[in-house]
Amino acid sequence: MTLSNDEKEDLKTLKIPKPGINGRDLIFALLILILPLILFAPKIYVSSQIYYLSRAISKNSNHLDLLQEENKKLKQELEDFKFQQLLRMEP
Repeated sequence: MTLSNDEKEDLKTLKIPKPGINGRDLIFALLILILPLILFAPKIYVSSQIYYLSRAISKNSNHLDLLQEENKKLKQELEDFKFQQLLRMEP
């Protein structure tokens, strides 16, 4: 099978794309990767801040409960002490 001169010229001017990616494809790929990061980074940051604040609130709440129980115990001990002092003063 032989090629005509026109076919030979067409083959000479035929541009075969080089394998790999060009600059436009690289920019497009980077945008695909960076865009979700830009969109979701604030949500991730806010969620983590809420988590750490809720941990601190829980810790302080537990500490408050502990101190309130200790306060009740100390008030009860003070009342007992006052009662004992009154009993000692009465002859």
